[in-house]
Amino acid sequence: MSSAALEAPGWSRRQFDIVRMSAIRQLKVRYRGTMLGVLWSFANPILMTGLYALLFGTAFSSYYDGSVVRYIFSAFVGVLVVTFFSQATSEALVSVVSNGGLINKIAVDPETFPIAAIAANTFQQSITTFPAIIVLSIAFTHDPLRAVLAPVVLAALVALVTGFGLALAALFVFFRDFAQLWGVISFIFWMTSPVFYPAALVPANVRPWFEINPVGLAIAALRDVALGRGPIDGLLLTKFVVVSLVFLLAGHGIFRSRRDQFMDLL
Repeated sequence: MSSAALEAPGWSRRQFDIVRMSAIRQLKVRYRGTMLGVLWSFANPILMTGLYALLFGTAFSSYYDGSVVRYIFSAFVGVLVVTFFSQATSEALVSVVSNGGLINKIAVDPETFPIAAIAANTFQQSITTFPAIIVLSIAFTHDPLRAVLAPVVLAALVALVTGFGLALAALFVFFRDFAQLWGVISFIFWMTSPVFYPAALVPANVRPWFEINPVGLAIAALRDVALGRGPIDGLLLTKFVVVSLVFLLAGHGIFRSRRDQFMDLL
């Protein structure tokens, strides 16, 4: 890695331009030759939600005031969170190593690449599923405050993903087996989050383990602002925002503390 890359001062306009161009390139490569393009980021959760509704909609509707429709939208929120989290972090994980040759040739902050991976995923969600959450909040809750809080929760979700992505990108430079390990860990996050089943089904003795899952916390917070009824769970929303910021700062700190050691490994 060039010494200029390590000594580059904070982010400049050039760095932001590199992030933008890298994110655009990733999206073009990902959807090259497809008819729907970035709309696949909306089609995939819709298809998964439809499958869950077909298999479990009637069985679990009693937990949603007897409404299959509420179950469908609740499952949609869960699928949105876990797919965004899994895809964005998985792409961020390999981003530094994948761009190792470029990092060694030009003065660019290695942090540029995991940020670009997350930016690409955030952009495609911002034109598909994220607006759908705000529409759901308006249509289901009829609560202006919840509609205002929905973008705040979505921003906290992006912060959470960014924190994980930065930490994973740094760790993968040192431990190349981490790609396979993260696949298992992200699946555990998925299965211990109430994505397609109601949280009430979780046995009381294991519920505390579910409650420390940040992905499950994200789902609960997003469901509260998009589908909730009655008083807003301010404690839940505050907890999620704080947890997301903690993960963001921790991930940034891990990346910054390790990036000087990337030189011999890329």
